[in-house]
Amino acid sequence: MFISQADSYKIPHLRQADDVSGNPKTISYMTGTLAQLITLTSFGNDYLINGTLPMDFYPANTTFQFCNKVEFKQFKKTFFLTKPKEIIVAKNPILWFNYLKIGGCKKLRLYFQPSKDQSLAKDHKLAGMVGGGGSWFIEAIYENYSNGWVNSWEVTRKDDPDNKIWTVNYILAGEKLSILNFQYDQKLIKEKLKQTLTEIEHFAFGHNLKDWGKQFENAKAILDSDNPNEKYYHKDLIAIENYSTIAKQILFSAGSAWVFGGMGSWNDLGFENSDDNELYENLSEQLYSNINEAIISAINSY
Repeated sequence: MFISQADSYKIPHLRQADDVSGNPKTISYMTGTLAQLITLTSFGNDYLINGTLPMDFYPANTTFQFCNKVEFKQFKKTFFLTKPKEIIVAKNPILWFNYLKIGGCKKLRLYFQPSKDQSLAKDHKLAGMVGGGGSWFIEAIYENYSNGWVNSWEVTRKDDPDNKIWTVNYILAGEKLSILNFQYDQKLIKEKLKQTLTEIEHFAFGHNLKDWGKQFENAKAILDSDNPNEKYYHKDLIAIENYSTIAKQILFSAGSAWVFGGMGSWNDLGFENSDDNELYENLSEQLYSNINEAIISAINSY
């Protein structure tokens, strides 16, 4: 129903392997495309519900730091044109929030749609590839229906001196749809995420993947932290005061446990022993699912 056209390499989340064991040089976080979706949903809700927004939200928020433009568009057919006409409804996120509010939007929600066909490769294996990993969209909820917005990222200033190489378009991909307002039980999600992190941490340490094991260990510790966002890269990811402690714990744990990319990432590993390889794949798929559920559960709680 909703297709994301975001390219994988545009987000600085992939890591290089430190050595042949597969241990990473640096810790990575969720893709920038997803981080921006989370930020738009969180601060958009703050604006829709409370009428507040940081004065320097755009373009100062870190999820926009590599973007030269973030626009919101829809395509409409007219009587005289055979092709849909592109209409810019908002030239930046702040104007989009205002556009939504004037139009009667009540709140924003995040939704993840797994790929329908995963026979050749599972979503977690393709999460760092072009068009892979399933699709995210923002659900704009009105009184009796929802509209769906998807994102499209394109390199338009490859040699920009400030690294603002990306133009991002959010497209109105579905109108007057049934309301989803998807929710997960946060306590259950926390338990599931902790269990998976415990198992995959044990697997990593057991196979001499110490840095990966340390990342999983740190992500698990965040689930019980009083300051779960303290060391997270995007300090301004969400309107922090609007979320409960457990919502912040599962969100920032999920973000810190994100290990899905291309070359040099957790996805790039393989094991000669078939049982080890099967367990690695199963745990990775389980972690990917838990992370997506945790993000939705946290962000959709406000």
